[in-house]
Amino acid sequence: MIEHFLSLLFIVGLMLVAVPPITYLERKVLGHMQQRSGPMVVGPHGVLQPIADAIKLIFKEDVIPRGADKLLFVFAPSFSVFAALLAASVVPIGFINAVPMKSGLLFVMAMSAISIYAFFLAGYSSNDKYSFLAGMRAAAQVLGYELPMGFALMAVVILFGSFDFNEIVKWQQTHGWGIFYQPIAFVIFLIMMVAEVCRPPFDLPEGESELVGGFHTEYSGMRFAAFFFGEYINIIVLSLVVSLLFFGGWSGPLADKHPVLGVLYHLLKAGFFIFLTFWLRATFPRYRFDQMLNIMWKIFLPLSILNIFIAAVEALFVG
Repeated sequence: MIEHFLSLLFIVGLMLVAVPPITYLERKVLGHMQQRSGPMVVGPHGVLQPIADAIKLIFKEDVIPRGADKLLFVFAPSFSVFAALLAASVVPIGFINAVPMKSGLLFVMAMSAISIYAFFLAGYSSNDKYSFLAGMRAAAQVLGYELPMGFALMAVVILFGSFDFNEIVKWQQTHGWGIFYQPIAFVIFLIMMVAEVCRPPFDLPEGESELVGGFHTEYSGMRFAAFFFGEYINIIVLSLVVSLLFFGGWSGPLADKHPVLGVLYHLLKAGFFIFLTFWLRATFPRYRFDQMLNIMWKIFLPLSILNIFIAAVEALFVG
């Protein structure tokens, strides 16, 4: 019990502490990809910029718009962070497993999915037309990505025969990485992951060019920051899940003899997918709403259903 409690503290602390450095790295990566420097003023190469941003947000005035639903307006940012941390609590990082669950994958997907309702509640409660439209977009976007993502995960579960992350990694240690068996599921899950955390090119609920920031238009101070904490924690969690499902998680050379190496391997694999979200943001323009739905429903949904049959055949020969 004490070990699980300490593991939980470590994972939750890691998620909260990792967000400011990741925001700095994102701004630096975007800057270099777009031939500019990124943050450079506060500290050497702008390394203290996240601290400056935190101080600014902490002391910034907390404004609640006139006519807003105060209860939902205040609750929405907290819901975003809380759902993300719940998802993080069941994801093992090497030997660090805070809340072992036989259905851990199912729980993570459920918590990640309901986090989108923080955007909907924020948009609905803000008493702002732009925010309300963004909330509607967030709710409709769920209909676009949730089914292809669910079917992609169904194919993976059929192949591995378990929702348990530990069993999934053990299967890959015996048979090889999941991506070699399920490349279609990997591509679909990766794209749906980007849509689930509302990152470019699927950042439709924000839509700065047409919705002035969307669901968080009326938020300021730490409530504004809470949405981004939830977003980045979800990115970290889903990146860890991608590495668990398709790249062997913490498995690697000497990981069995030195468990700390397993933690390092897992974090490095997840770090690549976090970097990939930065890369996509710097590369692709935002999709229109109709384009997003067409891609999800007309391409990825049929492909993900077809892939279930491929996974069933693989399970017969490999399992």
